[in-house]
Amino acid sequence: MNSTPVSSPDSSSEDDLVLVVATESDRTYLSRLNFLTDTFGDEFGEVTTDFDRDWIYYLQNWTEEKGGFIAWRGHIPAGGVWLNWGSDEFHGFGHVEEGIPELALAVENRYKGEGIGTSLLEAATELARQMGAPGISLSVAAANERAHRLYLHLGFEQVSEREGHYVLVKRF
Repeated sequence: MNSTPVSSPDSSSEDDLVLVVATESDRTYLSRLNFLTDTFGDEFGEVTTDFDRDWIYYLQNWTEEKGGFIAWRGHIPAGGVWLNWGSDEFHGFGHVEEGIPELALAVENRYKGEGIGTSLLEAATELARQMGAPGISLSVAAANERAHRLYLHLGFEQVSEREGHYVLVKRF
């Protein structure tokens, strides 16, 4: 995968949104975003009992070749998305089938409602297409109605429900 930025955060104003291809050097920030997905954005929230096990799948096994983007608003990281390619034996919460990457996505609370999630989803969708995947999947908490509506609006279809979460897929 090309590690060249989609655009450069160095050349943007503080109002510009720039997506940069995620690299190994972004792992710490992706770990923060993973924490935010587990606590629904609550900086002081308690992580779930499966957090450590899930961290292995979502972060320890992630490599830049699997794909992802970091969103920047000026010189401040605003969120990110990364692709996780699970198997039937080892996968995340939003796994649908082998060959369809599951997206992990989070936007910093200060930037919610600014279209960053949509931009990240569109970039990840195009990346998965380019990588030859037949679709992408994700999970969302049933309580997160705003995100659920966004995913449906962007062409995802709900395929199952597990433990208070919806599993959605967008096939190409």
